[in-house]
Amino acid sequence: MSQDTRPQGALRPVGPQDAPMPGGDDDDGSRWIYEVAGEYSSETWAPRESIRRWWRVDRDGNELEGPVENENFGPPQNDLRRATDPDGPLSWLPDPEATVRGWLSVALDRIGEGIEVHWLQVTGTPLVLAGHDVSDFAPPDFDGTPPPRIGVAVPVGFGAQMAGHSLTVLWGLLLWVTVSEDPAADPKQNVWLRHEVDAERADELLRIVLQAPDIRF
Repeated sequence: MSQDTRPQGALRPVGPQDAPMPGGDDDDGSRWIYEVAGEYSSETWAPRESIRRWWRVDRDGNELEGPVENENFGPPQNDLRRATDPDGPLSWLPDPEATVRGWLSVALDRIGEGIEVHWLQVTGTPLVLAGHDVSDFAPPDFDGTPPPRIGVAVPVGFGAQMAGHSLTVLWGLLLWVTVSEDPAADPKQNVWLRHEVDAERADELLRIVLQAPDIRF
């Protein structure tokens, strides 16, 4: 058995919630180590299904518990439950799943034509901010008139393949913004995929794109 040396963040799988998985280090100095299938993961992120088994070891690497086999091991599957939750932050969209897939498709088209998404997971709770300007951007209430500026950040992980290339596992923040300050003009929309950007930066980046919807990262 060899210890997986990937960054700790990659060892905390963030895929389907119905597969019980251990967390990070424990108070006694013990930690969980994972056997990860490279064909189902990247160097910096491991979908839950990509983890074949795991052990708990002490601070010296001696085995304390395991191995525990992952019953859901195998090719990663679609999981957009955090986007389609009827009580979630994207419930105001007519079809949250189709919308998120559409945003991702536009973002990938800017990288290269013909990129096929084999599977898609929403890996964290989406964030929605809206308002008139930087002074009042906040989670919106869509019961009344929609604010003129609306932005969404969706943490995603997915398997993508360009023609003639092998499948690649990618993850990051999918950002979308719409600005409709002129009633006589069509709303201005833009979308970005911030590769390998953690969900903790969602608020920061949303405020940037809400102020500057034409920005290029």
